[in-house]
Order: sequence, then structure tokens, then C-alpha cells
Amino acid sequence: MNPLLIMIGVPLVAMALTALLTPLVAALAAHYGLFAPTNERTIHTRPVAQLGGIAIFAGFVTAMLLSLPLTRHGPLVRDSYEVLRIWLLLAGATMLWIVALLDDLFDLPAGPRLIWQIICALVAVGPYLWERQLYGPADQARGIIFTAFNNPFGGQINFHYDWSPWLAIVVTVLWIVGMTNTLNWIDGLDGLAAGVTLIAATILAIHTYRLGQETVMLLPLALAGACLGFLPYNFHPARIFMGDNGAMVLGYLLAIAAIIGGAKLASALLVLGVPILDGIWMVIYRRSTGRRASAADRRHLHHRLLDLGLSQRQVVLLYYAISAAFGAIALLVPDGNRLLKLGALLALAAMLGGMLWYVSWRVPRVVSRQRSG
Repeated sequence: MNPLLIMIGVPLVAMALTALLTPLVAALAAHYGLFAPTNERTIHTRPVAQLGGIAIFAGFVTAMLLSLPLTRHGPLVRDSYEVLRIWLLLAGATMLWIVALLDDLFDLPAGPRLIWQIICALVAVGPYLWERQLYGPADQARGIIFTAFNNPFGGQINFHYDWSPWLAIVVTVLWIVGMTNTLNWIDGLDGLAAGVTLIAATILAIHTYRLGQETVMLLPLALAGACLGFLPYNFHPARIFMGDNGAMVLGYLLAIAAIIGGAKLASALLVLGVPILDGIWMVIYRRSTGRRASAADRRHLHHRLLDLGLSQRQVVLLYYAISAAFGAIALLVPDGNRLLKLGALLALAAMLGGMLWYVSWRVPRVVSRQRSG
């Protein structure tokens, strides 16, 4: 089959199936009264069906399973290592999706949720540990593992050889679990998580294609297709929310898409810099005030921008614009110019720091003025 048809067909299948299933899931959730809870932290004030992640997950998995026979022969062929990694990805994502779905239905405690996220991350790492790759060549590792990263000042730092293979496992698990929660935390406004994931997956797909990894590119393409099929139903005013079973899985898949087939960490950090840094800031803030890192509140950046008077659409489009702009920087800056990418990351961190300082200073005054008026 023509490679172009495969590259177009895989995301189209994910998009079409997700778009077809989303209204069915919404109707089913509404029929059984499975609406997103409303409280002092939530933005919506009307009943909105959740569990839209079911449609996203079904669209993505179907597209990836379809891609397997299409890449067995012909111009696009996956080697045995990549096929194994796809199955590890699907196994870990399925395990996470099941527990996240139960969390949507029964509101599971944060502790067991975190433990399960770690287990799902270890499933992706898998054979790197199980087959004693700790004592073999790193480039033959069968699991999904982050073994090295480019040093901005030249050369490459390899966890496996330069430091410790165990460090590679720790960094990979932290990355996957961190991304899983980052996407879940930004799923607080209509269309925010799905749109940011769509942009990030598209940037990763383009980057992967430029690296000559056409079969690996099918992973972020399928993810982008599923988000594109869901977004029309989720953009403000949303007719359905994805729930934890959508947001957590999106984070899990994005984390692995940035690793599999060669690390694209700088691109992922640039396009997802705002939600990642906001999540880090929230964890530090909560711990410094004596609360759990998982404690829910309305202090995320997107909540504070709403308190400043921006509409949901304005906040979401601002996130889209920042993600797309820094994603474009990741693509336009040559891979050899690592210092420029580091500078872009530092500029992004400084910009977010300035935004957080401004809203921290401005929001209390706006809220006070609103109450006194």
C-alpha cells in the first residue's frame, strides 16, 4: 500500500471513529445520569456528560491496531522491536484507561491512582528490566525507555553508560507519570486538554517524520486524529467531557510518543511547556502550604486567567497559541542548535513565571473589587 495512504488513513480512522462514538457515549452517559460533578472548583454550571475518553481511546486503539497489519509488508515496515513497543504501549494505556474509568465512576483515592500510574509506566519500560538489559547494550533495549538526552553544550548524556541504567528507569517513570497527571490537571476548561494534545501530537508527528521514522509517526498521528474527532464536541460550550479516562491516557500516550523511536524531549517540553511548568508550580505550592500534591483547587493558571475576566474560549485559545508557537520553534530550530532550543525553553519558563506572578498579584484585587461592587 502507498505509504501516504497509510499516513493519511490511520489518523482518519481515529478521527472518524472518535467522532462517531462521542455523541453515542454522551447519550449513554446522560441516560444513566453520568454527569460531571459540579462544585466550587468546577467551571460548568449545567449537567454535562463525561466519559468521553471512551470514544477517544476506542478511536486511537482501533487506528493503532489497524496500522499493525499495514506495516507488516511493503514500503512501511515496523521491525520486531517497534512492534513490541506498540504492544507495550497499548497494554499500559489499556490498564491505565480501565482504572481511570473506574476513577470517573467511583472517585478513587489519589494514592492508589498514583501507584497504578507507576505500574502502567513500568509496563512500558518492561523488557528493559525484565530481560536484564541493565547489563546489555542500551541500543538493544526492547522496552520503551529514556536512556539518553542531548547535552545543550555538546555531546550526549547517556544514562545507561554514563550514569546508571536504574536512573534511566526512574527518569522514564517520572516522565510518564508526570505527563499523565499534567494533561489531567489542565483538563479544566472546555477543549483545553484535547486541543493542546492535538497540537503536541502534530508537532511530534512532524518531528518524527523529519527523523525518517515514518512508522513511528503513526502513533502521534493516531493520537492527533482521535483528539480532532473529539474536539468539536468538547470545545466551549462542551457537550461532553473526556473525564480522567481521557485526560490521563492522553498524557500517557504523549509521554511515550516523545520517547519511542528516539527521544524528542525538547520538542515535547516546548509545546507542552505551559501545562508542565504550571503543574510543577502547583505541586511546589501545595506542598509548601502543607497540602497533598494531588489536592484539587482553583489555583491553576487557566483558573486564574478566568478570574481575571477572560472567557473560556480566550484562555483556551491563548494556550493553543503558546503551544503552537513554541512547537513551531521546536521544528524550525535546527537539531544541531541546542543552545537556541535551551534559550527557548528558558524564555518559556520566564514567560510563564511572569504570567504566574502577574495573576497572583492581580487576581485577589479583581476578586475583591467584584465582591465589593
